[in-house]
Amino acid sequence: MPPALFGMVVAVALGAARLLPVIWLVAALGGPRLPATVRVGFALLLAFVASPALVAAAGGGAALAEISALRFTLLLAREIFIGLCLALVASAAFRAAEVAGRLGDTLRGANVAEILVPTAEERASPLGVLYLLLATIVFLQIGGVPRLVEALLTSYQTLPIGGGLGEPATRRAALVVTAASAKLIASGLALAAPVVVALWLADLALGLIARAAPSVPVYFLGLPLKGLLAVAIVLLGLGMLQNALAGGFAAWLRMFARAVAAFRS
Repeated sequence: MPPALFGMVVAVALGAARLLPVIWLVAALGGPRLPATVRVGFALLLAFVASPALVAAAGGGAALAEISALRFTLLLAREIFIGLCLALVASAAFRAAEVAGRLGDTLRGANVAEILVPTAEERASPLGVLYLLLATIVFLQIGGVPRLVEALLTSYQTLPIGGGLGEPATRRAALVVTAASAKLIASGLALAAPVVVALWLADLALGLIARAAPSVPVYFLGLPLKGLLAVAIVLLGLGMLQNALAGGFAAWLRMFARAVAAFRS
């Protein structure tokens, strides 16, 4: 095989190793619901499209063709690690929306009514599914997929596939991933706040009724009432929830850019 062609094959393999964790975890790109062959094919296709930039950033196809098997394995592990860090940050926005739905279902006592999630091979709460699908739709509406893919392709210029990975860069990336985890919890609580407040007030009202009229079966009446109240709050606040998700995605995309910049030497 000519060195230039072999170097391109190496570049595509290393580039796909960075893209695959993002495609694997981000719901808007298909997520775990897509067959493994489709996810791998999508990663290889994007890496092949970006192969000229990958080869140029790595110093040319001849330089990549001279990489030993050991160095290729180390570079492959490096790209998977970088891709996993980026994937955790990119998928945290969708996980935050799902956390908000799960919290609402838990508080209204419907967390046991699980259904299959269309974007993942797992079962989750009904409101969790609704919030996750709404987040995916909003992300598509604001053009999030092209921006995310563009940021991924730009990361190859910031982080060439043949480079190293020092301890300071690893530490900065760990800090960004930790910040994304904290933001996931905060965003989930913020998105679930209307439902949480409404259910807390409902519990307070039911407690007062039980105290005033002990003979009333408050528990059995409260479960359907709280369930209907939570669904009504979500449906009435869909417009505000959509705006909150759209504004939140802008902050998540900025954090994704920070995650890319964290790996700079």
